[in-house]
Amino acid sequence: MNQDLEHDTGHDHVPAPHPRSIGIPRTGAFDAPAFEQAITDLLRASGITPDSSHTGRTAQRVRELWQKRLLGGYELDPAEALGDGFEDERRDMVVVRGIAIHGVCPHHLVPFRGYAHVAYVPGGRLHGFGRIARLVDAIGHRFTYQEWMTRDIADALITHGHAAGAACVIEAEQLCLLLGEDRRGDERVITQAFAGSFEHSPQLRNEFLRTIDRTTR
Repeated sequence: MNQDLEHDTGHDHVPAPHPRSIGIPRTGAFDAPAFEQAITDLLRASGITPDSSHTGRTAQRVRELWQKRLLGGYELDPAEALGDGFEDERRDMVVVRGIAIHGVCPHHLVPFRGYAHVAYVPGGRLHGFGRIARLVDAIGHRFTYQEWMTRDIADALITHGHAAGAACVIEAEQLCLLLGEDRRGDERVITQAFAGSFEHSPQLRNEFLRTIDRTTR
């Protein structure tokens, strides 16, 4: 096994992000011309002609994919994505299971993809299901780690959604792991984070985990 790859994909050495940051902070605006030039240079450095019939629009296509999708979360405010919801005194747990997610690992610049299972106990407000999925996109479509994304989603529901409790479990394929040497190709990484009442109540956590258990489908 490639030892360097093994070390990088473990994330053990990664410091925790600043509490107010979401993923790896962006320090400047997305530079579309510079990005396309970088892709052109990458093709040349790989020994590929960048202006052939096959690669003539590759730089533009890659730039659009990264700008609009892989890194599109940088243009979204998680609080605005979730919205204010509406007042409601119900305290029943709400679970949204199977939200498609992706992020970009900053170690190897390859995406990871999978599903997020999100729950919250309302603290006086209810939120639309689509809004919760938008919140996940705003947090995940960045340079980030799966571990960070999981925690950020749970914390955002408390901070922006005024939830009494929040939980998030993510199951994802990490391409930097799957592309390693001697891999079977079916590895999955599962991360979980609990906040508020979920953090303090084993019964609530167990109820959530039973709800998202695949064997119950």
